[in-house]
Amino acid sequence: MPEFQWDSGNTKHVIQDYPERQNTIEEVESVFADPNFQPVPDRVDSRGEQQYSGVGLSNQNRLLFVAFTVRDGYIRPFSCRPASRKSRNQYAQDSQKTDDEYPQEGGRAAFGS
Repeated sequence: MPEFQWDSGNTKHVIQDYPERQNTIEEVESVFADPNFQPVPDRVDSRGEQQYSGVGLSNQNRLLFVAFTVRDGYIRPFSCRPASRKSRNQYAQDSQKTDDEYPQEGGRAAFGS
């Protein structure tokens, strides 16, 4: 399992700012253990950090969209919300693929899972 970085900044945004989402650190991290979680590169932020996002099934059986960056070798989630209908449909379609059908630069191998 990869290692995560949590501090007051991302904990506030992911957990505290949106109590209606009922996110917990443990649940957000559990998405990365989903064998069908296939994060892809997203935009580069103002710090020059590559951002990633993906949809995965949590330990609470919720399909969640998670956005994160990798900083100093640690996964740093900065957003987590219930997956949209479009994302849920894409997840269902992608979960039928075999592991070698995913691009490695955006697949599980890139994040230590």
